Amino acid sequence: MFDKFIQNIRYLFLIIILVLLSFFSINYYIINFWWNFIYNWDLKLENKVWLVLWAWIKNNTYPSDILKDRLDVAIESYNKNIISKVIVSGDNSKINHNEPEVMQKYLIEKGVLKSDIFKDHAWFDTYDSIYRAKAIFDVKEMIIFTQEYHLYRALYIWNKLWIKTYWITTDNHKYIHIVSFKSRELFSRIKAFFEVELLKSTPKFLWEKIDIN
Repeated sequence: MFDKFIQNIRYLFLIIILVLLSFFSINYYIINFWWNFIYNWDLKLENKVWLVLWAWIKNNTYPSDILKDRLDVAIESYNKNIISKVIVSGDNSKINHNEPEVMQKYLIEKGVLKSDIFKDHAWFDTYDSIYRAKAIFDVKEMIIFTQEYHLYRALYIWNKLWIKTYWITTDNHKYIHIVSFKSRELFSRIKAFFEVELLKSTPKFLWEKIDIN
């Protein structure tokens, strides 16, 4: 009886080791994947499009520091004619919570033309937003504006979906909850790996193509 108990403990320990190895191996793979697929962001793009992905908003009226940095760097690039079209992707599933609307309002207040902003309301995760950027807006080249901790996963998904990817980091501040964000990102990379490599997922919501030009 005792021998069987010890054997079960060994099996459990082995399973835990394998799970941890898989967990950190996938994270390592995604973090290092992007080096082979990076393009210099200052090269001339045929369609100068960028996608700003959701981050927390304050009281449904103002972007959080992380989101504000993404928007501000992109606005600067817009003013320099590095980009010309903007897709804002976020959640609008609740009456009093409209992330794309908050992002669009902020961009317009800073001088971006409303006609250059396209809203994607069906955000569930980074994979869905990037998938729809290609499937709906027919984006073949994209500039990513995001923080470094999120950049690895976004670049991995973008290139796995065969979108030519350029990037600019937006780490303009020290964020209060950055440790929590980085910890959660470890698990988000696992989710992205399964969506891309195994499940070949499609977004819950897709609609007719929109000519972003």
